[in-house]
Amino acid sequence: MNRMIFVLAIAAGVCVAACGSAATAANSSASPTPTGGAQLRNGAAGQLVQINGQTLILTGASGDISVTFSGTTTFTRTSTAVLADIVPGLCVVATGQKDSAGALTAMTVRLSPKASTGCGAGQFGPNPAPGASPRPTPSGQPAMAFVSGEVTAATGISITVLTAASGSQTITVPTTATVSRMSSATATDLRTGECLRANGARDSAGTVAATSIAITPAGPSGTCATGLGGRGPGRSGAPPGAAAPNG
Repeated sequence: MNRMIFVLAIAAGVCVAACGSAATAANSSASPTPTGGAQLRNGAAGQLVQINGQTLILTGASGDISVTFSGTTTFTRTSTAVLADIVPGLCVVATGQKDSAGALTAMTVRLSPKASTGCGAGQFGPNPAPGASPRPTPSGQPAMAFVSGEVTAATGISITVLTAASGSQTITVPTTATVSRMSSATATDLRTGECLRANGARDSAGTVAATSIAITPAGPSGTCATGLGGRGPGRSGAPPGAAAPNG
């Protein structure tokens, strides 16, 4: 009798385990864990490796990314510039540190042509709004500040900027500052090996339909910094102007 009870107990245990496994499998089938494709954000960034008509293939940390463009897609290009390129009439975003008197010494300078609406409209990127603050500074590093507006005078390393928030300000741009210039571009300017940042919605397959594409040169090591969508074949070698401050 004891042996029969023992056998029945084992059989019952096996049945419970099997039923539990089946229930788990059924639940898993009914409610699958979201995949990476369901969590993708809009936009993409990476190194351009193929141009197939109006479809671009970017290489990123998680593999290749397809980007399509159309006749309404806008293109911009960021190129390296020098201090002498900072001339009156251009729009500028200068990021650096301010002294006790509030004067800025720039570490990076981004230039762009003046739009019909003036400077600060973000015509070639996310220019900061008047009164905005730069992104939080990492702990242990000096606080950063910026000045944006139209260049009205340039003498050596002394640059006068007409800002929307506080009128004219004079900033210092040392020769060690990184200067970049943004300009309009077209699809014919696309070259493999360069870095792209595409803004646009992703479809279910992960392809980005770009409304705007920014072209930047690869970094010194030939890699592209990560950008929209968290993609990028490298974490270093960010091209000049790739991380302009936001408001």
